[in-house]
This record gives sequence, C-alpha cells and structure tokens, in this order.
Amino acid sequence: MQFGPGFVATFLYYFASTAIVFTLVTALSLDAELTGIPRQVGLLGGIVGGITGAYFNRTVSIVLPIKGKKLFWNSLNPALTDLGYTLCQNAEGEDADGVRVYERTGLRKALSGKIYVQLEKDKATLSGRSAQIKAIQKRLA
Repeated sequence: MQFGPGFVATFLYYFASTAIVFTLVTALSLDAELTGIPRQVGLLGGIVGGITGAYFNRTVSIVLPIKGKKLFWNSLNPALTDLGYTLCQNAEGEDADGVRVYERTGLRKALSGKIYVQLEKDKATLSGRSAQIKAIQKRLA
C-alpha cells in the first residue's frame, strides 16, 4: 500500500524548491547574476534540502502483525489521538478497500499529512509521512 511519493519524488521536490530559493537569495545578496557562485550555492543548498526533506517527508509503509482487530484498534487509536490525529469526517469507518484515513486538524493538517491504516487477516499496514509513522511505531512498541 503506497499512498504518496517515495524518496525520489520527494527529494526532487525539495531539491528544486530549495535550490531556487538559495540561488535567488545568494544572487541578490551578492548583487550577482544567476551564474557562478549563486548557482553553486543553490546546488549545494538543494542537495541538503532535498535529502532532509525526503528523509522526513517521504511516504513510508510499515506492516505490523496483529492478534485481533479490536485489540489493534484499542492500541492504535490512543497513539493517534496523542499525536493529534482523528478519523476523517468522510471516512466514517472504512472505505471500499478497508482503509481508514486519519488526519490532524487546522494548520497541523497541512504540515503533517494523513495516516492510512489497512487491516487484513493477521496484519495491519500503516502508511504516511516517515516522521509520523516512526512516532506511531514508537508508541505502539
């Protein structure tokens, strides 16, 4: 189950965004053209920004073994609530694929993404941004 961009797409997004900003800021600061040093600074900044952004914001999935659906939901729901996640309004229960969607409210909603949870017979798959999935995994351990 993959619900978003992986490492490469996320890296390219953050690389391009950061490289443009660094190049423009450097060119304006040095009162120079967009060649030479500003372009090199933009490239280095883009690489650092791309790797950092991709590490924290790429979409990852984890598969957890479960002993029962009710027991799993009883452990997952408090962990998600502690992190500020609630079941989406339009996802009362599960959709056609058996996927529950959780999200935060307000500005945090735009900055943290959604968490997708799919239950199967003896396993649960959680998918979302890397930093959020790691936090959930720590709380469930």
